[in-house]
Amino acid sequence: MFFCYNADVFKGGAMLNLPVSDIMNDHPIKVKADAPVAGVAHLLLRYRINGILVVSPDDQEKLVGVFTTSDLLEIMEEVLSSGHQKMQILKQVGSGPVSAFLHGEIDSLQVTDNAAKAVALMHKKSAVTIPVFDGEKLVGVVGRHDIINIAFA
Repeated sequence: MFFCYNADVFKGGAMLNLPVSDIMNDHPIKVKADAPVAGVAHLLLRYRINGILVVSPDDQEKLVGVFTTSDLLEIMEEVLSSGHQKMQILKQVGSGPVSAFLHGEIDSLQVTDNAAKAVALMHKKSAVTIPVFDGEKLVGVVGRHDIINIAFA
């Protein structure tokens, strides 16, 4: 098999200069922090997304974290290595709040940031889903699939 790299695929890097607002999903799926892990897992699978925005139960515009398929795999690995009654433990975890599995800092972008910054942030932080803000207002989300889609579509 022969592979030939052609720099023209990226149109001279123009794709990297696109503002995040041009590639983001402006209707992201959000769940409240008290949503059960099993319900959030169902949404991730149903919509074939890698991450979901988690908001305050009192304010759907207040982002408290991002829950990802990597988080799900981490939970499953921990439960599977727990010893006895794995299915019972998994069921208990699944009925618990997603907020129990959120990590500290939330990496985010501004609508004026470009795709190159999104790519760099995703690579540096191993992020799959990044919330997008306009100032302090949550306005969308960019996922790895969005970036790959504009690069290779």
